[in-house]
Amino acid sequence: MNNQVLIVEDCFIQSTVLKKILESENFGVTAVCRSGDEALDEVNKAKPDLILMDIYLKGEMTGVQAVKKIREQSEVPVIFITALNDSELFNDIQTIMNSGLLQKPVSKSDLVGALHSFIPEKAVA
Repeated sequence: MNNQVLIVEDCFIQSTVLKKILESENFGVTAVCRSGDEALDEVNKAKPDLILMDIYLKGEMTGVQAVKKIREQSEVPVIFITALNDSELFNDIQTIMNSGLLQKPVSKSDLVGALHSFIPEKAVA
């Protein structure tokens, strides 16, 4: 069975690109969520192996806030994706265990490398 990734990205174009890259590398996509609230619901339902999380989402919750809530119930690895270069934000992300950060635009090689570093080698299809 392929590893399952939850994409949390409010930009349709970005989420479509991420989904195509994942599928081309034999990763499954459990869902594409546009908000932190949707992501919380989906994590409980689908139990993904990894989450790709944009920082700024639709709704009131940021990606960082969503992951802090997710951490109350799950230790699923998270790779944050952002176009911002904000040192305060980066410091906040570093306090979240089992997470990483990629800058937009995300290259296929960087994304695939990050996926393999956060999903245990034995589980990678």
